[in-house]
Amino acid sequence: MQIIFVPQYPTCMRYQEWWTWKIPEEFKKLGCEVVVLGEDYLGIMQSRRGSSAWFAPENIAMELETEQIREYTRLSIKPNDVLLLADLSFPGIFTTALFHHKRPERMYAFCHATSINKGDYFKPYRTEKFMIETAFANSFDKVFVGSKYHQDKLRWKNTVVTYLPFPPFASMVSQNKRYDIMSASRDNPQKIDSELEAKIEQEFSKIQRPVSRSWKKYYKNLAESKILLITAHEDTFGYQIIDAIINGCIPIARRSLAYPEILPDEYLYSDEQELIGKIDYILHNNIREVPVPKILCENEMKDFYKNLIKEMKG
Repeated sequence: MQIIFVPQYPTCMRYQEWWTWKIPEEFKKLGCEVVVLGEDYLGIMQSRRGSSAWFAPENIAMELETEQIREYTRLSIKPNDVLLLADLSFPGIFTTALFHHKRPERMYAFCHATSINKGDYFKPYRTEKFMIETAFANSFDKVFVGSKYHQDKLRWKNTVVTYLPFPPFASMVSQNKRYDIMSASRDNPQKIDSELEAKIEQEFSKIQRPVSRSWKKYYKNLAESKILLITAHEDTFGYQIIDAIINGCIPIARRSLAYPEILPDEYLYSDEQELIGKIDYILHNNIREVPVPKILCENEMKDFYKNLIKEMKG
């Protein structure tokens, strides 16, 4: 089976950055041929974007999408080929119009977020965009999502919960805990409740937000933190939880979104007072033992690639 993989443009310190090479690498280990559209251009994009920018400028993103289209039109599509989009919601110019003219028999895509997310970038015209996303999703055999929460929210008939793969980086554990509380989310209304975090800072010591421009530095900061505070209003899986746990940091997250699918209830909160109580208990008793994810462990997450191939083989 040949997989035509369409990566999203890599963003600084978000998992799409390592998806661009990790997913094709694992598929090849399992005996699949893989064509990565725009592969040679990804490195160019990253160097032009720079290490300090979260997202690539629009013109660079469009250049990548144009290169992917150029490479796709030159491909010879064979009967058993499979198309796999890394992100359904940001397909660029990979649209149903293109697939109408040239498409393999089977098409699949990941969906990490859509315009119905709270605080989405496309909020001014989110209703119209979600209608387009829904129509686009229906052209795929299956759409893979990272959680039951996301599946229920989308209500598309062809979604399959696959969860997500295990991070490919060496974890760290440190007895030197420099930070009591760390926050690692992007500073936007989706990912941080600024009002709630301000109240936590009043109650406890300063919330540390160390700059992490590499995965090694990010993991080191987690390893040297007692608690990772997650106040997001929107998420589709919860990679921050996994990153924290494997680096010896205790995550605390809302009792909503996909978090109850991953964390035991004692590490979840419903309101400010419950959050304060749980932070106080961990710090006062010097709790160091990290929770065991309810549904995920390293071996199960590593089976992600095998399970995905089974889905794509039907």
